[in-house]
Amino acid sequence: MAVLANLVQVFASTVLPVFLVAGAGYILARSIHLDGRTLGRVIFFLASPSLVFRSLYTLEISTAVLQQELIIAFSIFAITAVAGWLAAAGQSPERRAALTLTSSISNNGNMGLPITLFALGEGALGLATVYYAVSAFMTNTFGVFVASSGSAPPIKALQQSLRAPVLYAALFGLLLNRFAVPVPDSVFRAVDLMADAAIPCMLVLLGIQLSVTPINRDQLVVWRSMAIRLVLSPLLALLLCLLLGVTGLERQVFILQAAMPTAVVTTVLATEFAAAPRLVAAAVLLSTLASMATISIVLVLLV
Repeated sequence: MAVLANLVQVFASTVLPVFLVAGAGYILARSIHLDGRTLGRVIFFLASPSLVFRSLYTLEISTAVLQQELIIAFSIFAITAVAGWLAAAGQSPERRAALTLTSSISNNGNMGLPITLFALGEGALGLATVYYAVSAFMTNTFGVFVASSGSAPPIKALQQSLRAPVLYAALFGLLLNRFAVPVPDSVFRAVDLMADAAIPCMLVLLGIQLSVTPINRDQLVVWRSMAIRLVLSPLLALLLCLLLGVTGLERQVFILQAAMPTAVVTTVLATEFAAAPRLVAAAVLLSTLASMATISIVLVLLV
């Protein structure tokens, strides 16, 4: 009973607030017409890059920990991508690409950042942002390559994807941090204001996008990618932390980030490159709903 009570408490204080905000976006989108694409562009070009820049610019992290996080994040992405590809054996090329995407690309922005903030505090947010930046980089490179295989020239797609501002926000944030370059107060305050808007806007957008997600029987194969994304991925993070000797707050952040469901951005990639978009949308919705339970369990074990 004590374990169950702890699980409920963790869910209510950490996971539920995130889903309440997303739920508000869902209900609003069902009630009135909302242009999710415009909100998505505001987040993509302004709010998200500002959050990444601020977090990395103010981040206090040793080179050793940064290297460990990069190794873990890249390794998890690569292993879950391979697992997704293998799990999709027997599917069409488009559906195989879809399951590879949904297995490897995790929602470290819309969900990973707020849940880390609520569960582990401000000190963990910087580490979570680094993980998010790595995830965004892999999404905009490898993710585009997988989604476009067979439907568009990969080189052209990658050229487009490398225009993603979050990649450069991460680079500049880390460089200015490492070389202790001061940012004028007026500029930093503007970035700070926009960064504060990122997380609530991400959650509202998540609700809007889930409100238009269809599901049918042909899409039930997504359980394969859900198992990889919600079970295998955090176990891989734990194993890698043990191998690399990662402990404390860093281990908690890495495992929690690895436990996130399939990212909403996969639906954008799948739609753009005709990689079974309905299957991907179903994976996003079902893994997000299932993560209410799995993330709560992970948090109980971590905290």
